[in-house]
Amino acid sequence: MQILISGAVQGEDGDQGVLAVILIIDAQTNEILHRCEYLPPKDVVSPGQKIQFTGSCFIDGSYYVCTHNEILVYDQWPPVTPARKISLKGFNDLHHCFPWKGNLAVSNTGLETVDIVSLTGELLERYDLLKDEPGARKIDDSKDYRLIPDTKPHLRHGNHLFELDGELWTSQLRTMDAVCVSKPGRRIEMGAGMPHDGIVMGDKLVFTTTNNHLVMFDVDDTSRRSIYNLPEMTPELNQLGWCRGVVRHPQHPDQYFVCFSALRRSKWKEFGYWIKHGHWQPRSHMALYDLAQRKMIHHKQIGEHHGYQLFQIDLLPQERLV
Repeated sequence: MQILISGAVQGEDGDQGVLAVILIIDAQTNEILHRCEYLPPKDVVSPGQKIQFTGSCFIDGSYYVCTHNEILVYDQWPPVTPARKISLKGFNDLHHCFPWKGNLAVSNTGLETVDIVSLTGELLERYDLLKDEPGARKIDDSKDYRLIPDTKPHLRHGNHLFELDGELWTSQLRTMDAVCVSKPGRRIEMGAGMPHDGIVMGDKLVFTTTNNHLVMFDVDDTSRRSIYNLPEMTPELNQLGWCRGVVRHPQHPDQYFVCFSALRRSKWKEFGYWIKHGHWQPRSHMALYDLAQRKMIHHKQIGEHHGYQLFQIDLLPQERLV
């Protein structure tokens, strides 16, 4: 069993990625079986900009993965060199791309929009998450947002896209919910923190929250919610790291792989973390949890030292194993 991870090598400034990476790892040992690296060209990088891979998807055999201001397309497997790129002036802090009605839905977090883009890179439609919001920012179509390293503070901070009941949805970190994008008016409240990834897995809609919870809803009735506190299932740790990626075990429907990212800190901040939480900061790692038994089965660090920033994770099908 192999797992695909998008992410970054961490720099010296905590959450600042300095090299985008795609990893294929062995799910049992966390051994890295393949690593693809990417540095964007200098003309699309500005000082202070994060260099990282975030959300991704497969369309017609090609792998699409987001950076801060580009979507890279890998036609060959395992990924080594992108075959092409999609980059629009309005792209900023992209968090996810998702197949949508023959096109690509893009979580354009920096502009607080969800963009519908053709596979050849044409902007077809833009859903504004701040529509009718008092005092909301105005988008300047003449500006090149790709060269802006950060547009925070965000009011919504859309993260992950998914389809539910034939409609397009996004998770929203700042408002701790998910909302329907293609047919506005529907909302799902987390009740346990700020959501990052949101994925339909069988009969469940599964969210990670950055404060280490899994929140699950029945896809047929989203009023039915279950919340799982992962630190309570993890021996000797009460803080696990920044939680993003999740995928269900293919043979055990109650078991889920979850990824956590550590942030680099100074020695003094590390000591303060130990004082506050009673243990040193965990390194970036992936853990397997059994939610029915409410226990962690195993966890292993990914990478050396503090490890990687870990974003989306996916289980690879048989034909993509390396």
